[in-house]
Amino acid sequence: MKKVVISLFIILLIAAGIGAYLWNKPHRTAEDEEPFVTLTASALFTEFATDEPATTAKYSDKVIQISGDLIKASADSSGNVQVVLEAGGEMNTVSVTLMKGATTPSETPGTKIDVKGICNGFMAGDLLGGELLGGEVLLNQGVVVHQTK
Repeated sequence: MKKVVISLFIILLIAAGIGAYLWNKPHRTAEDEEPFVTLTASALFTEFATDEPATTAKYSDKVIQISGDLIKASADSSGNVQVVLEAGGEMNTVSVTLMKGATTPSETPGTKIDVKGICNGFMAGDLLGGELLGGEVLLNQGVVVHQTK
């Protein structure tokens, strides 16, 4: 009986240690990872708009570096900075939510910018006669790599 109680205590102690480790484990960010691929915002958007399931499988949860023209950079209600890049049409965008503490880019629309982030997928816009009208590719835990005015 004593061995059973000691064994259960050891198992409980190990489980608590694993739980504490997982609870305090740092979040994954794009800052320290090499990009899986480097694309323009319009090329990435076109891939998603053409074949969303295959592109989602290809890029989901991977770090992608995107270059494009800045539409806006603004903080959301949680205080996270969101960078929106133009992707080949006024309703086609790539949206990157920057990680906490990341450098905020210039807020001047039209600024050329390179950002990298972890791909979350695609949020399609409306369909009109079978044709996609806009949409948004979503990335998170992003960082600004480079910007030019």
